[in-house]
Amino acid sequence: MGQVAAAARERGAEVLAISGDSPPCHAAFATARNLPFPLLSDLHRVAIRAYGVLDEDRNVAYRSTFVVDREGVLRWGQAGDRQMVRDGREILRVLDLIKTLRRPTSA
Repeated sequence: MGQVAAAARERGAEVLAISGDSPPCHAAFATARNLPFPLLSDLHRVAIRAYGVLDEDRNVAYRSTFVVDREGVLRWGQAGDRQMVRDGREILRVLDLIKTLRRPTSA
């Protein structure tokens, strides 16, 4: 996701990660993996529930990716189990599409 984060920044977007883990766990994880984006803690699962990705049986979030625009509108989302492989190219295609759709059209 580090390369995706850099490419997203070039497109005017930011990558954030949210999980139910504690800030100390996030700090250790980010350091171990040299992550170039912030990890946000959702200990009470508020955001995780709001996005509908809480595995109630295990009290953890399904692996998921969302694109939210500057106005806070959810533009794209993908959720799956812990084995789901994230395709960074797909995220970048979505960002490019959003940018294209926002361009004013000439009359």
